[in-house]
Amino acid sequence: LFQAPLPQAPLWDAADAESRALGPGELGAAHLEDDRIKDRIVEDLGRARARTAVLTGALDDAELVRQHSRLMSPLVWDLAHIGNQEELWLLRDVGGREPILPETVDQLYDAFQHPRADRPALPLLDPAASRKYVGEVRTKVIDLLEGTPLHGTRLTEGGFVFGMIAQHEQQHAETMLATHQLRVGDPVLSAPPPPSPAAGRLPAEVLVPGGPFTMGTSVHPWALDNERPAHQVQVDAFWLDAVPVSNADYQDFIADGGYQQRRWWDP
Repeated sequence: LFQAPLPQAPLWDAADAESRALGPGELGAAHLEDDRIKDRIVEDLGRARARTAVLTGALDDAELVRQHSRLMSPLVWDLAHIGNQEELWLLRDVGGREPILPETVDQLYDAFQHPRADRPALPLLDPAASRKYVGEVRTKVIDLLEGTPLHGTRLTEGGFVFGMIAQHEQQHAETMLATHQLRVGDPVLSAPPPPSPAAGRLPAEVLVPGGPFTMGTSVHPWALDNERPAHQVQVDAFWLDAVPVSNADYQDFIADGGYQQRRWWDP
């Protein structure tokens, strides 16, 4: 799923946000920057929600509540969980608001409490109630965003926590797409055909030359702590398959005892 580049101009180092005092000129600039970031937040939240609507709207209620694989949640759980995390981090943590759902329902969407295999048996919100819930949360989040300064605390600095929520929904879009792929029955989603292959056969492997590259970021406003700071890393040359590993090739690897040979797993 495509994620467009994010703004590359943080206001300042997030580590200094809680202790930084803004003068009048800086405060005015910060408000202008806040408006730009808020526009981006609304755009990213809306784009993620559009994907969610397609992935959940393509199936009837019976398909949404069914578990299509023990590896995956029912899609209706993903839907309400998206709203629940948005409510938890934004409305409750940032906005200090009270929970929308009763505690007995709220805890059903805690992924740490309930393994995927167990989720179909939970008394989950039905599809209509789930849609109503996530819609109510989103309306309140946009209202909260309008009045929230994006500077002064580490959680909201540069819109960080709002960006994390957009990315969380994008991650679940990928999870829900995997559920669609595991589902039995006619496909209900469509996509443009893949590009035509280049003329001629690709080599089995290509050599990637070694050299330095910049890992991480010091300017991306929504990067995680383990993605900071930007730093130079030296990588030795290595060979890379030109095409994805097929199921047949992977099965051959397993049959050949690949998992029992530590040389494939230890550097």
